[in-house]
Amino acid sequence: MGYYIDLSKISLEQFREKLANGELLPSQQILKDDLDERFQKIKDQNINNMNELKQALKTKAQINKFAATTFLPIDYLTILRREVNSYHPQARKIKDFPCLSAKTIKGLAAIGIKTTVELYEQIVTKAARKKLQEKLGITSKEALLLAKLTDVSRVRYINQAFATLLINSEYDTIQKINQADFEELYQQLSTINQEKGYFRGKIFLKDMKYLIKDTENVSFEIEY
Repeated sequence: MGYYIDLSKISLEQFREKLANGELLPSQQILKDDLDERFQKIKDQNINNMNELKQALKTKAQINKFAATTFLPIDYLTILRREVNSYHPQARKIKDFPCLSAKTIKGLAAIGIKTTVELYEQIVTKAARKKLQEKLGITSKEALLLAKLTDVSRVRYINQAFATLLINSEYDTIQKINQADFEELYQQLSTINQEKGYFRGKIFLKDMKYLIKDTENVSFEIEY
């Protein structure tokens, strides 16, 4: 599957179901309003999957044009675009992970790897990690750390600080987060963060539900 989920493989109907059945932030609740009627209007524009929807709403000008054609509200389409785009979270810069050594960061930059997207193919298998380890002259522990940081960073809204918190817990891979109980996840992350201060933001219990749900949008293909 790769670093990012293939949006062309998520049909418009599947996306509608995700919105209908998923838990949304208060600012996203507009996406549930008149859901069936609005998605029918989108479908009428020959849009059949999330990738086609992403392309149709790519710019502000395209949103305005789409609104004029479908009579859908611009504010609704703008939030819908943000939701679609969030399925491909921003690549995280390697240099901003506080838990990586300067040697590792410098070594990766020297071979043209500066983001988690660029790093993915180098850590996705044990064999690939071994080659990267030898190329950089780092330990197997550090190579595994790169894999886990890249893995959890594929989930929406996880920045470098929160990724560091996760990999210092027992929930240090996408698959482990996916299988977690949200209350236990919350308790462990809160306790670790109080002791170590990896993440400066506030951790909320309800956010752990969103986090676990969002792991469904990425693959479990990294080898450990």
